[in-house]
Amino acid sequence: MVSSAWNLFCAGTETTSSTLRHSLLLMMKHPDVQERVQREIDEVVGQDRWPSIEDRQRLPYTDAVIHEVQRSMDLAPIAVPHKTMCDTEYNGYVIPKGNGLVPPLSSVRIDPKWWKNPDCFDLENFLNEEGQFKKNDAFVAFGMGKRVCLAEALARTELFLFFTSLLQHFTFKAMVPPEELDTTPTNSSFGRIPRTYECYAIPRI
Repeated sequence: MVSSAWNLFCAGTETTSSTLRHSLLLMMKHPDVQERVQREIDEVVGQDRWPSIEDRQRLPYTDAVIHEVQRSMDLAPIAVPHKTMCDTEYNGYVIPKGNGLVPPLSSVRIDPKWWKNPDCFDLENFLNEEGQFKKNDAFVAFGMGKRVCLAEALARTELFLFFTSLLQHFTFKAMVPPEELDTTPTNSSFGRIPRTYECYAIPRI
């Protein structure tokens, strides 16, 4: 219980804040995407109330943007360590009982069999031809299996509410031309985090 509570406060704070910072960086890099997100929020939510989690189903473009931010930034390249509880055979390989395993999640997030343009920020990865949100089984931003992220539901809710609320009230612009922005995450002891940047947060009147 103590370990789980620590993970929720410490690991959860860093992952959510890093993802939000990277999402704003990508909105400055792609102002057309930012404008379309704001237009969708204006049409569905308006300016008279705050977004709620119930709005997610009616904001497919915004939901796709959040998912593609997570996929493209590859925040946690590897999953938490696992261990085989018994001798296990997988794809012709025998993994003896007690062996430690570290699933490389990055390999799934950039697999061209699952993603149209895995090396680019491409919303078609999560939007169908009708512009509706589509799920992809290769989206493993929160890990996989029984040891999936403990706070996945909380993190998804936080990211959606914070991102939509920020874009509802502000337009984010870079202090340099968008084409000069480097959106490649940097490696840290924790994972892949966004680069430091400065921006203008312009209130939407």
